[in-house]
Amino acid sequence: MMSSVILRTATKLLVPLSLVFAMFIYFKGHQTPGGGFVAGLVAAVALIVQRMSEGRDSLTKLLPFPERTFIAIGLFLALATGLGALALDLPFFTSSHGYLHLPTSTGDDYKFEWATVMVFDFGVVMVVTGVVVGMINALSKELE
Repeated sequence: MMSSVILRTATKLLVPLSLVFAMFIYFKGHQTPGGGFVAGLVAAVALIVQRMSEGRDSLTKLLPFPERTFIAIGLFLALATGLGALALDLPFFTSSHGYLHLPTSTGDDYKFEWATVMVFDFGVVMVVTGVVVGMINALSKELE
């Protein structure tokens, strides 16, 4: 753990902003390549900064479950996306999409384009975050 007051103070601002930015990358990138992977890396870096500034226990309190569970859930979501298409008698990993009409404060509808690829990408986010945070935790335990 680093005991820098500047790092601990900056972490209180940077970690939540980084996690929101990871969500933005995920939602923006679900129609373009790299959304889930890059969002997972950004989220993992935010969690690693949290661990560096506040220690291993703060990361344990921040994460709802262990890194291995993140990886397992991510792999399940990715596999379920492909098997869902097979269950509908479509080729493996066939994607569906549509629009979700969300209300806005102006009374107009916002058309959010959804796709089943979003479920796969969220699985990628979970796997990447779990693997990177797990690797850093394992390496840090060796050093401690």
